[in-house]
Formats: sequence, structure tokens, C-alpha cells
Amino acid sequence: MNKAQKKNNKENKNNITNKKLVTFKIPATSANIGSAFDSVGLALDLYNEIHIYENTNSKKIDFEITGEGEKEISKDDNMILSAMKLVFKRLKAKPDKGYIIKCINRIPLSRGLGSSSAAIIGGLLSANYILGNKLSLENEILNMSVQLEGHPDNVSPAILGGIISGVVRKDEDFKYVKINPPKGLKAVVAIPNFYLSTEKARNALPKEISLKDAIFNISRAALLTSALSSNRLDLLEVATDDKLHQDYRAKFIPGLKDLFKQVKTAGAYSVTISGAGSSILALVKDDEKIIKKVSNAMENSFSKKKIKSEIKVLNIPKKGIIIK
Repeated sequence: MNKAQKKNNKENKNNITNKKLVTFKIPATSANIGSAFDSVGLALDLYNEIHIYENTNSKKIDFEITGEGEKEISKDDNMILSAMKLVFKRLKAKPDKGYIIKCINRIPLSRGLGSSSAAIIGGLLSANYILGNKLSLENEILNMSVQLEGHPDNVSPAILGGIISGVVRKDEDFKYVKINPPKGLKAVVAIPNFYLSTEKARNALPKEISLKDAIFNISRAALLTSALSSNRLDLLEVATDDKLHQDYRAKFIPGLKDLFKQVKTAGAYSVTISGAGSSILALVKDDEKIIKKVSNAMENSFSKKKIKSEIKVLNIPKKGIIIK
């Protein structure tokens, strides 16, 4: 018997003896939406999955990781495990037996699509489940994830679904309003083949801004939430204009200004940097011709800069986390 056969036999044996307990599906997110820096985000129907099994062969928590980041993410020290430990600490309890946590990752790392948020939420959910679901999802888990992430526009739509406008106040629960996705709205996401860390993107921002720029963004962020909640999609182009972060981050995304121009010309309602980047989010009418034109414009704009990109056409799901 060769090594591959032995490995398959071992995996088959584990699948028989290790009982699957629960599955969490956590959606990707896109934050900021241009003008609403650190304040508004939306869910996308691209999901990371976490499957929890009993581990009959160990009393430890073991990780199996496939998909995005499978070669980069440590199985011994990762964001999911760190979040789990915080729940153990909060509840002053630890698992009394072993578990296998199988992660199937579809959200790209460091591309502005909420991979870190999905990991944080996944860790909190996993630990909470293991300890008997003592923490409520839309209160305690939500508030813990917001505090851990530091800003709410990624984690909140992943948990709650839809489009979330929210505020974090010190020592208080997260205050938010959920906006159901407007009918006939699609998200076209261009994912270039290079990383952009949130830390690097944040460090590019100025410490202070002018009153003029502050008013510019406040007015447009207010218009953005109003346009989304009232289905005024024709207002999204002006409502997503921004002076706080995108111009400063443009240097990290080659040809960004031309890309924005081409995507708007192709018929998108709006085009923005997704989160901290490097992905680009276009909100478009659910029309096959427009979606194709916008997709081609995004891909061609990156191609001009010799950058390969993957285009995904996604929905904005009303529901966030799916538990099976």
C-alpha cells in the first residue's frame, strides 16, 4: 500500500468515526461603498464555510484548511483560533473534548472582501457552539465581532445580511440600521491578483482632513443610505463619491481612475474600492448586457496595466450567516 492509499484510508476512517456537528456559512462583504468610510457595508453571496466535527482521535482542536489561503494560513495559530480563545475566556470555560474544524475558504485574502471578518465571526461562532451556544448571535456575537474588527462595516453585514449602516460607541452596543437590498441590484466584483493589506491602506490616509472634504463625504454618505433604502439607484454615482480614502489609496491600484471612468461609461450605477482594496466593487442593474459590459471594462482596465483579475457577479443576500 503506497502513501496516498494510506492517507485516503486514514481520511475515510476519520469521516466515519468523526461526527459532523454543525456548518457555518459566512458571506463576503464590501465596506465603505465610497463615501461611507467605516460606516456602511454590504454582504455578498460568496461564502466561507466552517464545518465542525467531533475529534475522536484527539482532545485538541485541529484545523483543516482548503481553498483560499490554504498555504498561507497556519493551522496552529490563526484568526479563527484567536477569536475562539476570546469566547473561552469570556465564558470562563474550555472544550471538554476534541474537535476538527474544516475551513473551506472562498473569500480571497487581503483583497477588501472581508476575509478577516469571516475568520473572526467564524471563530466566535465555533467557540460559542462548542460551549453550548450561550452567547446570542445578533447581540453578543455581533458586538464582540465589531469590537474585535474595530470598525463595523465588514462584520455587521456578514452577520446580519443586506446593507448595514452603523455606529460604534464606546462601552455601548453597536447601533445600526439594516437596509434590504434594492430590487434589481447586482454587484460586479473585480479581484486583481495582488494583495493589499488593510494596515498599508490605512497608513496611506491623512491624520486630518479639511472641513470642505468632511462636508463633501457627510452629504454623500447621507444620500447613499437614503438612495439605497428608497431604491433611488440613479443617485448612487454621486452618492458614492469620496474625498476621505479612495484618492489616497489609488496609488496602490494601478490605473484606478481610468478603471472608474470606464466602468461608469459601461453603465454601472457606481464603482468603488471594495473595503481597503485591492478589489473593485461595481453596483449595477440586473441586466445581462450591462453586467457583461461592466465586467469587460473592469477586466480590460486591469489588463492594460498587465494585471490579471477575476470577475465575479454576485447578489447582496438579505440573510447573513447561514447555520446548518
